[in-house]
Amino acid sequence: METFTVEAIVLRTDDFGDANRVVTLFSKEHGKLEANAYGCRRSRSPLSGALQMFNHVSATLTRGTKVDTIREADIIHFYDALTKDLERLAYASLFFEIVNRMTLPRQRELETFRLLRRSLPVLSVRNPKVAALIGACQFMETSGVQLNFSRCVHCGAELDGDAAISLFDGGAVCMNCIDAAQDVRPYPEALRRTFETMLGFDWREETKLTFNTRQLHAAEDFFIEYVQAVLGTGLKSVQFIREIKSLQL
Repeated sequence: METFTVEAIVLRTDDFGDANRVVTLFSKEHGKLEANAYGCRRSRSPLSGALQMFNHVSATLTRGTKVDTIREADIIHFYDALTKDLERLAYASLFFEIVNRMTLPRQRELETFRLLRRSLPVLSVRNPKVAALIGACQFMETSGVQLNFSRCVHCGAELDGDAAISLFDGGAVCMNCIDAAQDVRPYPEALRRTFETMLGFDWREETKLTFNTRQLHAAEDFFIEYVQAVLGTGLKSVQFIREIKSLQL
């Protein structure tokens, strides 16, 4: 059987049996991979520490006829801050769920791997809502299904001031084209600038980000609605976020 080694981010884990786990890795070399990690939930297993969600790892797998098996895994970097704070955990889970739900297995997507790797340190220290929304916005942009936030999808004009936006039409609509659009809703200039700032954020710089609280909430609600519309179903992590918010009231 073929054995291969990957550099990867642990995207998701699912327990099965008494001590086993199905691990979803997003690898630099092969994109998303799902593999069994037998016995990894036992405390003495050499895999137990490495195969935790959000870990950056080097993993050795054996190719199987139906499913691969993880044989070895070493931590390159772990981000324990994401599991110690419920809000960070919830928003990091939102970003990772979006990536997991919108990628196909074994399709090499180097930009997505780099985005995950660069976002983890930022998710660990910055406002988790902001960091997760930036990650999700940039991922959707690279995946090719992003809405057009800055130009009218009908006439191509660059937006100036308040406008409208339509999930159905694929993005922003200027006031001159609003009668030709379907299911439009208000798109204030402040919300547009919020999305533009997120799309242009450089993860390698400690850029100071200042967002209006109301527009940040609006961006979160709109973007989650948009992603769920693309998927045609809800995101499990959204309920987790709502539960966290209810505890903070």
